[in-house]
Amino acid sequence: MQHRPLRAPLCSLLSALVLVACGGTDVVPAEEALGTQESALCSGVSVSTSISGASIYQGELAASGSWTSSTGANAVRLEYYVNNTLYTSEERTGSSGTWYFSYTGFTACGTTYAFQVKAYPMVIDSNGNRSTCWASPNTVSQNVSTAACPGGVWTLTGAENCYDLIMASCYTRSWTPSCPSSPAGKPCSNVGDYCWQVASASTLREYTCM
Repeated sequence: MQHRPLRAPLCSLLSALVLVACGGTDVVPAEEALGTQESALCSGVSVSTSISGASIYQGELAASGSWTSSTGANAVRLEYYVNNTLYTSEERTGSSGTWYFSYTGFTACGTTYAFQVKAYPMVIDSNGNRSTCWASPNTVSQNVSTAACPGGVWTLTGAENCYDLIMASCYTRSWTPSCPSSPAGKPCSNVGDYCWQVASASTLREYTCM
């Protein structure tokens, strides 16, 4: 019976094992491949967004606008901020569309809030894999104010010299109605109201709600 030599196949197997054991074959980490793929997908893509309106009514901040992505992107990630705090985010597919934001809790009268939208282009491949292009966001913002506080603000309207008025220091008696601390410019409830503030031993100031 004739035996065929096994030298060549055995050498090939050993060579393959040695190459793998000694690092002869380059293996690309999955993370690197993913990062390279995402970088290639996001190359040259962009998105633009706009705010068509923003307002606050009965404590609810509502805003709306539109977005458009460039060729190569087929979705967008939208993030909504108020005073640099992220409130919510969403993803929308397509090459363009509209967005809407609504959130309650903005009840302080006479207050201005900075509303901001950040848009990131996205690429969704045929397998449904989603890549967000974090390096190229588009940001738009608008200040939104609540209604002015009812009433008015305390305004300095006069001053008296206590030594002329009562022949004594202003601190020797109580003055009512008394003003809040540092009243100038502070909101007051009823236009026409007045209050007194002792500024020094000799000076009594009158403030009026205007």
